[in-house]
Amino acid sequence: MQIKRIFLSLMTLSVVTAQCQYGVIAKGDEPRFAGVEFYGSSQVTKLELEKMLGIKPGASASATESARKRIEKQLEARHLDARVEVVQESGNELYVVVDLPDSGEEAPLRRFNAPHHVSVRTEKPFIVLADLKARIAEVEGQGRDVKEIMNNGFRSFSDEPCNQFVTEIRKYAGVMREELIAVVDADPSPERRVQAIELLGWAGEFPDSMVRVIPAIDDVDPEVRASADRFIFPRLALLPPNFPYQQLVAAWSRQITRRSHEDRAKGLYCLLALCTVHPQVIHSVRLASATRVQQLATSTILPTVKNPADQLLVLFAKDAKPKPTHGLPFLQGQD
Repeated sequence: MQIKRIFLSLMTLSVVTAQCQYGVIAKGDEPRFAGVEFYGSSQVTKLELEKMLGIKPGASASATESARKRIEKQLEARHLDARVEVVQESGNELYVVVDLPDSGEEAPLRRFNAPHHVSVRTEKPFIVLADLKARIAEVEGQGRDVKEIMNNGFRSFSDEPCNQFVTEIRKYAGVMREELIAVVDADPSPERRVQAIELLGWAGEFPDSMVRVIPAIDDVDPEVRASADRFIFPRLALLPPNFPYQQLVAAWSRQITRRSHEDRAKGLYCLLALCTVHPQVIHSVRLASATRVQQLATSTILPTVKNPADQLLVLFAKDAKPKPTHGLPFLQGQD
């Protein structure tokens, strides 16, 4: 049940803009501005940001989006490299999240040694994937949910026409697995890298594919990073004892340092899920990320950051407790 709750939390993270999200929401249910989340530079204070926004709690979604644009322009005029997002929490609470450079260095992003368009034997799986997404959008546009089902790492859906597309994709994905990984590793198109990661969800040999997708958690494009998370996260139970867990721990520990709400939240939920499914990694996760997790738990007002950070701190506290020595004094103080 715990991992299911973590999965639902990760999948429902929402970074939105007013003009694309709120037109279909009834007026009484429209999300409202709730506050400002601020990370970064000593050149600006949270009080200054609130004055720049010029809105109060309860402001409408459209007013919140206008305020986001306003603060973005003002920070740009001050030559500050800001990332300003509107984040929806708890169904109807909106927060303006402002990330500015701070004194610490941000984790590096991966760079391709030889970026090039990766040719594959057929574009058919990419075409069918687009058809699948169109079908899901059509059904959800009718007010019906399309539930995702995982079976030994393979995705299927509660909608039978969707599964017909899946059957077609699986004819190609397995035999094209190496080509799909090559797309993830070198293709300069972020959209194509995202599609290749998603297609790997029907290619099988998941532990090996998961190892080889880990570098995409450091991709320069945020959608590719999110796709890598979504590929690995629901398949954590498939990882064998000899999996290079330290690589995964390091990648997600870097992700929670990035200047992006989605990176922070997804990285925290992924680390929490990894510790839940594979408790043997808790010690490594604590060593790699405890300082940053503590910072986030203390400073955030957003549940999608606060909740997983607090849960990780509970696990870290248990890991940090002295281990029983069974009455052997010479072992006291050893880790």
